[in-house]
Amino acid sequence: MFAVIYRSYIKPEAEKEYQRLWKIIANYFIQHRGAFGSCLHKTEEGIWLAYSRWPDKATRDAAWPGDRAPSHELPELIRNAIIQIKNCADPQRKLPEMCMEVVDDLL
Repeated sequence: MFAVIYRSYIKPEAEKEYQRLWKIIANYFIQHRGAFGSCLHKTEEGIWLAYSRWPDKATRDAAWPGDRAPSHELPELIRNAIIQIKNCADPQRKLPEMCMEVVDDLL
């Protein structure tokens, strides 16, 4: 399995819109691009964390066509949702660095 993690502070007034757009985007990649699923979290510190789960990196890479986001290979609805979800982020709040070390892996 391969996971991609996205994290951001979201403007308080945009939280409901962020959740709505996340569902549109996540469901598309699950139904049409091979993702196993996606999960959305909000930490106590107010950081929103979403991750998508894929069978492998190759499937994920093929699901996100092109180097530019959002790619014109994606349906217009999904391209627009990706653009709109980026506008939900709070540019005034910088994310702290996060380092992770694999301690154990049962794959």
